[in-house]
Amino acid sequence: MLKWHKNYYRGASIKNISKIRLKLIQGKPVPGIYLITLSENPHNQLEILPTLTLVQETARICPEIVGIAKGKEEALELITDMVQTIYEETGELNIKEYWKNR
Repeated sequence: MLKWHKNYYRGASIKNISKIRLKLIQGKPVPGIYLITLSENPHNQLEILPTLTLVQETARICPEIVGIAKGKEEALELITDMVQTIYEETGELNIKEYWKNR
């Protein structure tokens, strides 16, 4: 099951978000699309997941999605933007806490 944060970030290259989200909900692969999620690992804050991993049966449970990008490079840029915004707004880098209160 995919949980999307209501204020998730979107890369500039993502054009038809409705179509992409529908395919992901249906369990269909969307090559080249990466999701940025809150990490379930206590030592990490965010993770980048290629959507192709969601096709696997064991990966159908996905952490909360806070961003979507086309290509890994755009995903990294999006994370940089997120971290910078969070730090500017809060003065801290507690990313998980920020998203819980957003």
